[in-house]
Amino acid sequence: MSELLGLDETLLRVGSYVVLAAALAVSVLVLSRLGDLSSLLAGPRERFVYGVPWGTLITISVVVAIYYGLQGGGRPGGPIITGFRSWSLWYPQGILFSSFAHFSDGHLVGNMTGTVAFAPLAEYVWRHYPEQPRAGWRGDPRARIAVFVAVVGLVGILGSVIVPGAVIGFSGVVFAFAGFTLVTAPVRTIFAMVGLGVVRLAYRALTDPFLVARSQEQFVRPSWANIAVQGHLYGLVVGVVLGVALLQYRRRDPRYYAVFAAALVFAVSRSLQSVYWFLGNDTYVLFTAVGAAGVVVLATVVAVAARGRGGHSLPAVGVTTGTAAVGILLALVVGLAVVGVPYNLVQVESGPATADGETIDIRDYSITYAESVEDQYISAVGIPGIGGPSVTRSGVVVVSERRNSWEVAASAQQLAVQRSTTVALGDATWRETVTIRRTGWNVAGENSTYKVVGSHDGQRTQLYADDPAVANLRLNGSAVTIRPTSSGFEIVLTKDGAKFGAKAVPAEGEEVTIGDIEFVRDGRALLAVYDQTVLQVAEYRP
Repeated sequence: MSELLGLDETLLRVGSYVVLAAALAVSVLVLSRLGDLSSLLAGPRERFVYGVPWGTLITISVVVAIYYGLQGGGRPGGPIITGFRSWSLWYPQGILFSSFAHFSDGHLVGNMTGTVAFAPLAEYVWRHYPEQPRAGWRGDPRARIAVFVAVVGLVGILGSVIVPGAVIGFSGVVFAFAGFTLVTAPVRTIFAMVGLGVVRLAYRALTDPFLVARSQEQFVRPSWANIAVQGHLYGLVVGVVLGVALLQYRRRDPRYYAVFAAALVFAVSRSLQSVYWFLGNDTYVLFTAVGAAGVVVLATVVAVAARGRGGHSLPAVGVTTGTAAVGILLALVVGLAVVGVPYNLVQVESGPATADGETIDIRDYSITYAESVEDQYISAVGIPGIGGPSVTRSGVVVVSERRNSWEVAASAQQLAVQRSTTVALGDATWRETVTIRRTGWNVAGENSTYKVVGSHDGQRTQLYADDPAVANLRLNGSAVTIRPTSSGFEIVLTKDGAKFGAKAVPAEGEEVTIGDIEFVRDGRALLAVYDQTVLQVAEYRP
């Protein structure tokens, strides 16, 4: 790093922090001269115990503890993912933890910054100290903090039960925080959305005061294909309904146009318009027009629902517009449950992923590599005219009959780019890791072959072997083929369709002779020497 920058890395890092601290100090000094900054703390002190949003801090602490404690985030191999998804109602541990677990450090940071932006505002509206003195638990700040945390937990667990698919992550609860504040404090929520960007900038500045980037080959999925829209919609709707209930209890009326604007801006900024489906292996379709229409309708329904039991009467159904809008939102939650609960009860056929290669079995998990096998989850649902009942996937496959789980832990494209990956298996009580490595050869004529090997507890298992690759050249009338074997790769020579010689590909700096052709390994290059002619036959891809 220091060589790339031409500077001492430590000096640059310290200098960056000094510049950041100086900028913050100057800002505080200037603003304090313009007015009394202590007035900004008057609201939190009035509503929070010691001015601190304790419910938010407890929530963040629990989620971070689950990630770094139970999942093993930050350890070699990264966090356990498969054991913490909400695969099935028959797997209660996944239902309990999935809404509070994460699949990467970046996933955790993204949801925690969202929590920092919206949860304190939701807690501010809820209050530790009620507006009017109350007897019993309703007036006890400790009980009110406990209620806040308990509701957060219930929203997360309910989402694991009713949201379709194997969901993981706290984002559904983050959306519930935002939905709650959209109707109870819409203008403040817009400021919180802006503040979210500031929080993320501050985090990046503190963790990475400078970055050096290189152009590199990488595997990239469309950003919208990584969004669990169904989980986000669930959280938003539940938060809105809870906010409306609180407004009605306190007999408050929000500014409906502000609610509409805040809801629309939030929905678009959080990509709720990303309505997509699978067309096949790593191919997706995004319904942009349908998504745009959906967020406009959703914002309108949220604004009308904010009126609760108020609004114009609808004689045809005998309710007001506000009540009808709340009913629509509740119907969305019920609709998710109608789809999600049966889907989460389906028994997945989690047998061998492929007949080729072997598997590594660790307790109730089996891990292998497979090409073009049916995805047991996506294939369970199809859209007429868009996607059939069968979607195939390729990559590192993890299955567990006890957990009713089937997952591609790393796609074939991802492994082809990264060459190796480590998969963590386990649950809240145990952990094991498997290292997966793909090696191969590109032969003359742009053909290629590869093999995938898994390593666990010092033992190597060949999980997959590709078809042999035939070079687009002839040496003394012979065809050259590179073929994967259980111990590595071998060179096969054929003439007139008949095999007449085969030997293992030599190690670097060594050579082998097949017939009258000498094969020399020079770094990654495999050279063929015949009659004073030297040709590169293949290139190794470690």
